[in-house]
Amino acid sequence: MELLDHFKAALAVHWHPKRGHRPHRIWAERQLEATVKSAYRQVPYYREAFDRAGIDIANFSAADLGKLPFFTKNELQANFPAKLVADGTQLDRCKHSATTGSSGKAVNFVFHPRTYAYYLATSLRVYTMIGYRPWHKIVYIKYTQVSTPKVGFGKFFRVAHIPSMIPVQEQIRRLREEKPDLLVGYASIILDVARNVTPADLADIRPRFVSVNSEMSTQAQRDFIASVFDCPVYDEYSTEETWMVASQCPHGSYHLFTDNVWVEFLDPQGNEVAPGEVGEIVLTTLRSPAMPFIRYRIGDLGRKGEGPCACGSAFPVLKAFDGRADDAFVLPSGGRLPSLKLLNAFTTFIKSDPGLMREFRLVQEKVDQVLVKLVKGPEFAEERVQKLLQRLQEVIREPVTMRVEYFDSLDREGRIKQKAITSLVGKPLPAAEVA
Repeated sequence: MELLDHFKAALAVHWHPKRGHRPHRIWAERQLEATVKSAYRQVPYYREAFDRAGIDIANFSAADLGKLPFFTKNELQANFPAKLVADGTQLDRCKHSATTGSSGKAVNFVFHPRTYAYYLATSLRVYTMIGYRPWHKIVYIKYTQVSTPKVGFGKFFRVAHIPSMIPVQEQIRRLREEKPDLLVGYASIILDVARNVTPADLADIRPRFVSVNSEMSTQAQRDFIASVFDCPVYDEYSTEETWMVASQCPHGSYHLFTDNVWVEFLDPQGNEVAPGEVGEIVLTTLRSPAMPFIRYRIGDLGRKGEGPCACGSAFPVLKAFDGRADDAFVLPSGGRLPSLKLLNAFTTFIKSDPGLMREFRLVQEKVDQVLVKLVKGPEFAEERVQKLLQRLQEVIREPVTMRVEYFDSLDREGRIKQKAITSLVGKPLPAAEVA
């Protein structure tokens, strides 16, 4: 059954972009309406929230979306799983996940197996959009291995994983062994690899394309990576909670995956902004009945594009997005450590100990001094925090002093999105690597 779900999902995600703009829009509106009505019937949190807002659920239409209350990471933390998982869902059959995101808030959630199959298929579509074919080998750098269907097709659908937290030289050695056709990974970590490879390394590491994800990257950074590996570099925009939101096509346009998420761009008063104007990005999942996210404020800013792309996709265009740039650490030796390696260390602990912490900040105050700010979770344990500090020391790999301070909450200072990783020891990157 699992393999059949993945096959059906792969067909569906490659069919949607080929529909006309209007038929796809009509389909997405109907899917949105069905998602909201199903959430009201089956998810206690949304039933209570919509009733408080006075929503007439029987007559709800896509045009009424702006009347629904927003959903944030605070509500997610406070209500998972008791009030956020649909009635009748078997949690032991679901795919469990967690994230810190660049905001530093620890959140946990689940996907139904069919939802997870669709999400994996949208990942595949990101790659087929740029030219990936089944005989190409994918090598991805991520903190954990992605659970994919075991199909055993010999030289087809080959995938290899390299951990994101290991030293860059070890990542390069593994890349030389794996010889990827498609290299996938966090933007800052691929950038770190590109800065450190030698001509001898590049004799073995010769990808056809590179796909960067999970954090903001500039065009200048992608151009630098492309110049090192001598291949095109494409960017994707996703969240752990909703998976794929947008990705670049060969024409360089970001396409919003509106078969997976409904995307709003809102001003501070909650009104839709015009195409090209900056707005807060708010997401509603269309494929996650077991645990839907409705009007989810992820804290990012973006601008919706105008008109169709020359590639012919039915998906609308995202002109630009912002809000996901954490700071790299400057090491005592003068090197730079990508912030994602540090975020991955926190995420690993949050997945294994969901109640350990509710929020964190990591601040590099001086080149050899690090402050860890924590909000304790309901199952806080001092010994686990010491293990976390030990893991951070292993990732940094250079002598630094760490101290921990505990807070009831961490002030967001009026920002839509507070950085989880901040370095106060700023050194400008070479001109070729910054926007």
